[in-house]
Amino acid sequence: MEDIKAYTYKWYEFGCKDATYLTTKEKYTHLSISEKGLLKFHLLTCSGCRKFVKQIKLIEELLKKEPDFKGLTLAKEKKDAINQLLTKN
Repeated sequence: MEDIKAYTYKWYEFGCKDATYLTTKEKYTHLSISEKGLLKFHLLTCSGCRKFVKQIKLIEELLKKEPDFKGLTLAKEKKDAINQLLTKN
């Protein structure tokens, strides 16, 4: 995937794949101002991606309520590895 910052001046090339990537990235790290803006703009115009975001939030909420998953977290080194992969792009 191309560097997301490359889209700063090419907002019209920002698509669903990019929105999905940023939605996932947002769970593990902070988005830049330009990334947040691109994602918000895309979500305003794309009902499919809005539905994806709602589904992700619903899954997170359901997992929090499930007794077998309460308190279950990734080890710090796994979180760091995910964060490194996400910040590479």
